[in-house]
Amino acid sequence: MARKRIGLALGGGVAKGLAHIGVIKALMELNVPVDCVAGTSSGSIVGAFLAAGMGPDEMRAIGRRTRWRDVVRPVVPRNGLLDSSRLEKQLIAIMGDRLIEDLVLPFAAIATDIQAAREVVITSGPVARAVRASCSIPGFFTPVEIDGRLLVDGGVIDNVPVGVARSLGADLVIAVDLTTRPDATSFSPGIFGIMLRAYEILLHEKRLQEVRGADVLVRPRVEHLGPVKIEAADEYIKAGWEATMGQRDLLADLMEKARIRPLLRYLDPRTWGWSQARR
Repeated sequence: MARKRIGLALGGGVAKGLAHIGVIKALMELNVPVDCVAGTSSGSIVGAFLAAGMGPDEMRAIGRRTRWRDVVRPVVPRNGLLDSSRLEKQLIAIMGDRLIEDLVLPFAAIATDIQAAREVVITSGPVARAVRASCSIPGFFTPVEIDGRLLVDGGVIDNVPVGVARSLGADLVIAVDLTTRPDATSFSPGIFGIMLRAYEILLHEKRLQEVRGADVLVRPRVEHLGPVKIEAADEYIKAGWEATMGQRDLLADLMEKARIRPLLRYLDPRTWGWSQARR
């Protein structure tokens, strides 16, 4: 009997998205295969890396060397305070100018059509541009135009895209929610700090509806780090790893539901997923 497909839904959280790298590292150590991945905002960055066949060690190296100046630059305020075209260029430098349909795993980046007030699930076209659109927090980053639509961060509507992961073919979904209650110690005063805190509160208050339907929910403890401490990559990654390992019993149950026998070797990220699990 064929096994069931496992999907990964990676939520947004600005720099907290680095925790997804730790989640992926733990899943690989536990030999839990992933067949498709849907990501919102920073979850779309890590999700794209995974779908392209990149391993957690390579992701960690990228996270460690990345700084805000590498991905954004200030602009004269009009549609946003920061331009994220540098993020798009960085992604192309890392992954090449690849199309979503050419990735190793099925992948979707979630964005929001700000004019039509609708969720946009991007499953084709240039990876870098789709990810940039998914990460464009309204007010902070200028919107991204794709196919005549003005797109902003997918977290406005769907921050933990469990349903999208199922639409990609997943029978079972592991969701990663980074929207823990904001910690007062991580608050940064000033316009950026206030705007980001308001966005964190918004995401936190609607999280319960979004994660409904997930088979396993992983919630890294990153509230003390906040959403902008990009230089703390190792701390975010450790939090993601620990949270996932804390769910290993539920993940073992998930493997049984998926009809997957334990694998005896570490999975190569280039072929990780559907073709690797024993039936």
